[in-house]
Amino acid sequence: MNQLIAAVLVLMAGGALALLPARNVVRASTGLISQAIALGLVWWVALPVLFGGPDVTGDMPWAYPMGALHFRLDALGAFFLSWSLPMTLLGSVYAMGYMKKYFDSPRHIGVHFGLLNMISLSFILVYVGEHAVTFLLGWEIAALSAWLLVIWDYPNQKVRFAGFNYLVSTHVGLIFLVAAIMILYTNTRSWFLNDYGDWMAQNPGTVRNTVFLLLVTSFGLKSAFFPFHSWLPRAHAAAPAHVSALMSGVIHKAGLYALVHFLMISGKPDEWMGWFLIAFSITSAVVGGLYTVGQRDLKRLLGYSSTENVGIAGIGFGVGCLGLSWDLPALVALGFGGGLLHVLNHAFFKCQLFYAAGCVYQIKHVIDMERLGGLFKRMPVTAICFIIGGIAISALPPFNGFASEFLIYSGLFTGETINIWAKLTLALTAAALAFVGAVSALSITRAFGVIFLGTARDPSLPEAHEASGWMLFPMVVHTIGTVLLGVAPTLGLALVAAPTALFLHLTPDALAGDALQSVTGTLARIGAISAGLVAVMMLVLVLVLTLAWLRARLKRQTPQRNATWGCGYGAPTARMQYTGASFSIDFAERFKNVMLMLKRQKAPEGYFPRDSYVITDCVDAVERRLFAVINQGDASATDLSQKLHEDDPRIAFAAGLAAIVVIGALVLLAEGKLP
Repeated sequence: MNQLIAAVLVLMAGGALALLPARNVVRASTGLISQAIALGLVWWVALPVLFGGPDVTGDMPWAYPMGALHFRLDALGAFFLSWSLPMTLLGSVYAMGYMKKYFDSPRHIGVHFGLLNMISLSFILVYVGEHAVTFLLGWEIAALSAWLLVIWDYPNQKVRFAGFNYLVSTHVGLIFLVAAIMILYTNTRSWFLNDYGDWMAQNPGTVRNTVFLLLVTSFGLKSAFFPFHSWLPRAHAAAPAHVSALMSGVIHKAGLYALVHFLMISGKPDEWMGWFLIAFSITSAVVGGLYTVGQRDLKRLLGYSSTENVGIAGIGFGVGCLGLSWDLPALVALGFGGGLLHVLNHAFFKCQLFYAAGCVYQIKHVIDMERLGGLFKRMPVTAICFIIGGIAISALPPFNGFASEFLIYSGLFTGETINIWAKLTLALTAAALAFVGAVSALSITRAFGVIFLGTARDPSLPEAHEASGWMLFPMVVHTIGTVLLGVAPTLGLALVAAPTALFLHLTPDALAGDALQSVTGTLARIGAISAGLVAVMMLVLVLVLTLAWLRARLKRQTPQRNATWGCGYGAPTARMQYTGASFSIDFAERFKNVMLMLKRQKAPEGYFPRDSYVITDCVDAVERRLFAVINQGDASATDLSQKLHEDDPRIAFAAGLAAIVVIGALVLLAEGKLP
């Protein structure tokens, strides 16, 4: 525990030093060095716990009314810490290249890197804190730090609005979390999370169900489940690329950690809780996947895919809850093991995809796929990393997304003896999950084809070339992780085995080990097949590159000839290519009730029109409805204020009378003795 305290102090010191008067490059380097030192200290403690060591505990005296602050690092917290901090460090390395233009400007870059330090610090508090106050403190540090990172380009009004939207949403989630903790504290007179779990395990009923729904709402807002997702695409589109990557791949995972942690300490869940999580999650996965197909902004597309993938992980957790309620260790292992493995896999390939998007934006200064094209020739490393991440996010072999979703599928197609209607419902969930995978493959194919293939669409954009090594290095590291966890999924299982065992201990112990062993064997076979597929893909890639080189060499030696009546296709132009809208128009038309398409157009005028256009974009139905309700409420309030007069004594008398009636009702209906 001393090492964790030292890591917190190092991060705080690094953040403070980054604010001192110095050159921007020195400030940024201070943040990187402090994060690297803190990572070493955290790994020193977390890795032994993750691979079978005992929990690490500690206490710190504090003032009344909180009392002593209790800390515990168990296998679940060690799992999240083991990759959250190194990914934050890689994001800071990426920032060295992405923010380079600010190094010689008056902007204080140390603030940015100091906030990245605070993100790492918040992980330690959230994943280790057993005291409600330290948990909430880490929760709030992460929220405020992420908000300040999102609005880095604050002179832009759209960026400020996106940041405000995120700030409001995350604090609405905080209100639900505080409400749940208030209910638990009232019943336990304790600040410790374990005491809350013990009480929930021993007191099933209405209060426990209410707390569960409050917690799911809070964590759903944090992790951007549908319909609590509307802040996410705006924030990702507005934030710097490394901030978007960390928010989607790392920061929002705190919501999933909190959900899993409370499920673990609360004992055996009710069956309806598992079904509720599955329904909630599959809705998020389907709607998030559908919205990815209609986006023209690449970062908004990746933002909606986060809503899709947290839903996929949530399906796994729902299956695990059903396994606990039915005392079926195999379902517990497949559900929670698959869900946690998908959380890890998503962190790898989603950061990788956002880094690729950031490389494109850094060079071309736009992220609108309708203006991009032909980048593969000039940015091959970025293109290859993007397509590998795209294959992984589509859950296609041989990369890591396939392994984790395969475990979840195995849980949904369970061979256990359960009710026939339960089996049918799980099978329908699997069918919906397969649909989500197909939609994800469509959206990634569309994005990769429009952005990286073909020819450049907008000649006014800067010439394309690879980004700096500071930006390529983190992207390549994540790509290696994506491939490695695909060809060796047992490595990922080794990381989630101990956290999954925490849930298996809630089932009959005689069968817990067998459940994990069967999962290991399945993943080993998947890894062998994936390794073979990777080898074949590499051979095909080498063959294609060789043929392309020979073709280009022969093309230079022979005169180019085109058909006389080629109708223009002998020398195609960028205007003859598919756009993102035309690529997905048929699919969008079939789901137009969900995918609301906004069309802006200007009709051509004259014989040779120059400024006519048609622009289509997929807008968020939840966000539009939310703004409509707000506008209606604002109009109603304005109308009411016009009818009422502030100096009318009848208003004050009526308000006072209503307050007296409410207070009297609370006193009369209250039960029990005064504390």
